[in-house]
Amino acid sequence: MYTASDIAKVFEQIAPPDSGVPGDELGFLFGDPDQQVTGIGCVWGVDTRSIQVCAGQGLNMILCHESPWLPEQTSPWYDGPGPQEIFGNCARRQLLEASRMVVYRSHSNWDVLVGDGVADQAVAALPIKDLRTVGRQKFFRVLELPEPMALRTLTSRVEHGLGMPGCRIWGNPWQEIRRFAFLIGGFGANQWHMPQAAKQVGAEALIIGEMTEQLVIAALEQGMPVIQTLHSASEVPGIKRQAEVLAARLQEIPVRYVPSGLLAFQGKRPGQSPPGHGSRGPGHG
Repeated sequence: MYTASDIAKVFEQIAPPDSGVPGDELGFLFGDPDQQVTGIGCVWGVDTRSIQVCAGQGLNMILCHESPWLPEQTSPWYDGPGPQEIFGNCARRQLLEASRMVVYRSHSNWDVLVGDGVADQAVAALPIKDLRTVGRQKFFRVLELPEPMALRTLTSRVEHGLGMPGCRIWGNPWQEIRRFAFLIGGFGANQWHMPQAAKQVGAEALIIGEMTEQLVIAALEQGMPVIQTLHSASEVPGIKRQAEVLAARLQEIPVRYVPSGLLAFQGKRPGQSPPGHGSRGPGHG
């Protein structure tokens, strides 16, 4: 039988914490690391729905990508809740305590992992054959298409690959491009000059998760149209792969991908997985 600490040691052999960004919040965030683990839920975010799904499936360890807690904020722009009154944090903590959950966070160390990590799995999810890497920085690659493609066609491939209809195009939908970069997660909102860095290594267009309007304008000023997805949608392929990798290492216990993020809230009941989002790992399908 594995403890949560045992699971962490196995995971950190795959994605060492020091491979990520210095100072990133990694490791145990809630619960007892010495607790016996009955199953692992790999989630993008810890929200009330994903906690309920994990508990309903007998998974008492959550391996998350994003922090479970909404940050405190004191602002001159509005009168908000005190630290102990933040609704989401209180509701999540109550469910975690009631279910005796342990929460462990991986983030930048899984983003950066070559092949199985978030950045590479986002690209791998796109139904496009014969993509060629023509440039790379630590957290993104510039990919070359086998032939020029209209932006609206690339957008449909993104929608299909990420299971997210309604991606937004900023720029000319009929513009043909040959090279693009996929800036996962929050990079389209918080890494102000990553678009320019991507252009300098060959990108002609961008796919992003989150969006800050000024950053997108800066990309358009440089002649790069932008396809906007969701933070979670761009990172979920890497979380699904995480569940598969861990399931192969830990065949004695269930390891499952559990949907979270905005798309999981679209018309789904707690405990009900979207089509095609079932269990991962040998013997647990």
